[in-house]
Amino acid sequence: MEGADEVMDERAVTREGDPGNPHGTFGERMLERMNRSHADVTNWALDLVDFHAGDRALDIGCGGGATMGRIADRIEAVGGGGHVSGVDHSEVSCATSRRQNEAAIRAGSMDVTCASVESLPFPDASFDVVTTVESFYFWPDPPRSLREVARVVRPGGRFLLVADVYRRPDLDDEVRENIERYDLTVLTPDEYVSLLEGAGFSHATAHLREGTTWIAVEGVR
Repeated sequence: MEGADEVMDERAVTREGDPGNPHGTFGERMLERMNRSHADVTNWALDLVDFHAGDRALDIGCGGGATMGRIADRIEAVGGGGHVSGVDHSEVSCATSRRQNEAAIRAGSMDVTCASVESLPFPDASFDVVTTVESFYFWPDPPRSLREVARVVRPGGRFLLVADVYRRPDLDDEVRENIERYDLTVLTPDEYVSLLEGAGFSHATAHLREGTTWIAVEGVR
């Protein structure tokens, strides 16, 4: 006989796992699914960034850890020698990211820390590239959190905010209901740009994927 967790639909798993703070068995299941379901939007967005050999990168809200691996692959493709850190406030997310990237962590080319974006445990100007994928929706106090992100990006470094939906008039009812249900921060492209520039980035650009609701906002420190 199948257990209850095996017959719950994806919406129920998301609800029980809590995308804003993954926890428990359902949180683990949700993160594993997100590693797969976020692949296309993540790869599209990461292809917008020029990575360099030796880059030090940070993924905020690292979730299931797949984005960390995708960043590491891009650094390796241009010469390697870099380091990728992940940070998440969920203990389940940190554990899942560590399992996903166990070999790289053992080799010393990755690390995962449990912490909040409001207080990143890194010195000023620590990273060449900082990313957040499908995580900004849940950030507490976005202006303050973005100032903390800007603090850890080196001068000339880049921050990439990736989301599979942005505020636009033609969003369907289900998407609007999810935004309300989970109290998500979903902005227009211009609002994202203004927010990043107000947080200390010298300039920001919003990239939109034609035929989708995807957005990648790139800020340069």
